[in-house]
Amino acid sequence: MAISHKDLQELVTHSVITPDNARAIQQYYAAKKNPEGNTLLTIFGILGGILTGLGIILIFAHNWDNFSRITKTTLAFLPLILFQAFAAWTILKDRSAVWKEAAATLLFFAVGSSISLVAQIYNISGDLGQFLLTWTVLCLPLMYLLRSNAVTVLCLGFATWYAAEVSYLSYPGITPWLYLLVIAAFAPLYHRHLKDHAGSHTTTALNWLLPLSFIISFGGFLHGADEFTFFLYMAFFGLLYTVGAYAPALQDKVNGYVALGRLGMIAMLFFGSFRFTWHSVIKDYVTVPFIIFGLVLVALSAIIIFAAKALKNADHFKYIVFIFPLIYLLAMGNDAAATVATNLLLLAVGLFYVRMGIRALNFRIVNFGLIIITILTICRFFDTDLTFVLRGLMFVGVGLGFFAANYAVVKRKKLTANTTTYEN
Repeated sequence: MAISHKDLQELVTHSVITPDNARAIQQYYAAKKNPEGNTLLTIFGILGGILTGLGIILIFAHNWDNFSRITKTTLAFLPLILFQAFAAWTILKDRSAVWKEAAATLLFFAVGSSISLVAQIYNISGDLGQFLLTWTVLCLPLMYLLRSNAVTVLCLGFATWYAAEVSYLSYPGITPWLYLLVIAAFAPLYHRHLKDHAGSHTTTALNWLLPLSFIISFGGFLHGADEFTFFLYMAFFGLLYTVGAYAPALQDKVNGYVALGRLGMIAMLFFGSFRFTWHSVIKDYVTVPFIIFGLVLVALSAIIIFAAKALKNADHFKYIVFIFPLIYLLAMGNDAAATVATNLLLLAVGLFYVRMGIRALNFRIVNFGLIIITILTICRFFDTDLTFVLRGLMFVGVGLGFFAANYAVVKRKKLTANTTTYEN
């Protein structure tokens, strides 16, 4: 946070700091303005590259039918050659990150347009999945050669699109194994970001985009799992949560692994709070490889927690990873008991966050727990045979809970403030 000239003068007047200190502070904040300016320039450079690339594609497309095949082929390769030369110039002249980001973004779209135009000119057959994969693989080196954050995000997004296209949107769907190769190529760069630029905006964005990509793509590897997909996704969300909460490179940071893993686990629990879920699960035949895969995911979570020596910390949410397989086993014998157990577990999660929020004097955590309880109440409103009087009392209880929990936080905050004032 910058400090104003007026504040500095006030501190000098009251002999809190010397005039030399004031000048040093001013110089410090003046020096910090440059990175912000560079960031803005980089963003506008990326936007300029995207708009220029799209504009060139639009101009070619509008006049395309009037060109001969030779002209079309020349135009198809022309942007690629020009932007490759531009990228080479930025590397050889060691230009700033803004130039390299713009060159990498332009080259990324030039590669895509060249592939599609050549395929169209010479009637080369193929599907969207192959096109996306080819485009992504050809642009992977740009992440390292030009150290482009924009291309890194674009490659991750296109790899995810490829996985979704070939596994969900095409018929018959196939397992997107090549998605793993793209992620493997991406891994060294991500490791470098975590190690050397842990607090940067790019690393923060990747800490959200990467788990989101994993969640979207994970279902593509579960062809044939059928209803067991429910268990596998729960184990996978648990693994994401433990990685984000306990991996040394991600600890003490707000990241998508924890947030998306937690939300995913809660969503799965809500899905399991309906009896029809367990009723359909126990009818399904599960193959051994998927059972082993699910157990491996749970075991990996256990290993991470043990390695982090986090068994005795206050984060009880992690135990859901291990409680859920027991509920799944319970469902094999009695689906009604599994339904009740899931509802009780969700209620416990809601109360856990309410208690944690009150202790931490944090309204956000308190109301997160109360929202879980409210959604659970609404779910039971529609699928139980309770009388309307009891349903009404349930909502009254939740409403009073909202009031009481938030009032408790306000009261504890005032008490803490008064105690601090008295001690001072």
